[in-house]
Amino acid sequence: MKKIILTAVILMLAVSVSSAQQNAKIAFVNSETILRELPEAQALRKELESTIKVWQDELEKMSKELQEGIEDYQKKQAMLDPKAKADKEKSLQDLQQKARDYQYQKFDSRDGEAVKLREKKFAPIQDRVMKAIEKVAKEGKFNFVFDKLDVTSNLLYADSKYDLTYKVIDRLKTGN
Repeated sequence: MKKIILTAVILMLAVSVSSAQQNAKIAFVNSETILRELPEAQALRKELESTIKVWQDELEKMSKELQEGIEDYQKKQAMLDPKAKADKEKSLQDLQQKARDYQYQKFDSRDGEAVKLREKKFAPIQDRVMKAIEKVAKEGKFNFVFDKLDVTSNLLYADSKYDLTYKVIDRLKTGN
């Protein structure tokens, strides 16, 4: 008897889940396209690229200085006394460490200034995009909207008729 009741409950649950899934509306957007189409995102991307270019140039300068120091040391090391040799090696190690620290400080994938600056500058744009996605989804009565580029979404196929990308772009450009 318990087995029959349990089977009936599972069957009713499966039917209700199945009917709920049939009513769910799912759509997707391409966030890369949205950001590429927004003038303020393009301007911000250029601003970030110029800041990062300055940092990359400084890192290249440090690397070049280190390389030249190593080459100079290799040419002169046979003529240096042990104290001068040790001092030069220490100086080169310090320079190498300074370059590593600078690279970490600016370009670390989690804590680097480049990542933090990008997150800080893009936050207002991302908020606007999310609000526009929400409005478009509500207008279209969509229950779920995935980002086509978000690798965690596992969106393996999407029919283009459910692509809300350009509706979101229009919403953002008109400011509604």
